Amino acid sequence: MRGGLAGLHRLWSWRGRGQAALAKTDVEITDFVGLAQPGTRDRVRPQPREAGHRAPTPARGPQPQISGEDGSGEQTHHLTMPPYRPAVMVFSTHGRAPVALRVVGRKGRSSRLYRLSGDGAPVPLPDATKTIGFRVSAAGDPEAWTATAAPLREVPRFHDEINGTGSDVVHYRGQAGPGTLHYAGPGQIQLESLDDRLAYGLTVVEGRAGEHTFRWPGRGYYQVRSAGAWTLSAA
Repeated sequence: MRGGLAGLHRLWSWRGRGQAALAKTDVEITDFVGLAQPGTRDRVRPQPREAGHRAPTPARGPQPQISGEDGSGEQTHHLTMPPYRPAVMVFSTHGRAPVALRVVGRKGRSSRLYRLSGDGAPVPLPDATKTIGFRVSAAGDPEAWTATAAPLREVPRFHDEINGTGSDVVHYRGQAGPGTLHYAGPGQIQLESLDDRLAYGLTVVEGRAGEHTFRWPGRGYYQVRSAGAWTLSAA
């Protein structure tokens, strides 16, 4: 009788352990069902990373702008400077016709003359004045043009290579080291380094049509002055 009771006790103990294990298994299965598996329609979204500190940038709203059709080079136009500094003036023509733009005042510049292709190349605005004056000279028939003040995010960035036509401002993101300038156009071309205010720093390289080697001082903003097509690269 004692042996029968012992066997019955062992049977109930085994059933108890089995139910507990089954309950634990059910909990684990329930936990996995609650997660979306890879390949399903609803993917598990990672938690967003905490945003780091960023310097305030100008709002993407309307910027100071002026338009015209005068290309005589005799009339002075005035663009209101934006509240932020530094800034650039993006100049474009309706038919992307090349123009010569002469800025009134040479402060912070190696020259007042900019030969632009009309495709929206930026012109640096280092002066801390309320307005910037300029004159537009077109070789052919007058075309409608637009000049817009813009933040530095409108300046094209590059690490390895960039090309363009006429004067331009670029943001080199590479390191100090050897570089190559290839120019195919009339007259001379100059590559100038600009400081944090976009004011002229020094002439890095200059020359006529052909290939010129130089050394990048480091990452930063650079001004290209030319009247033809060019290519800049980090060798």
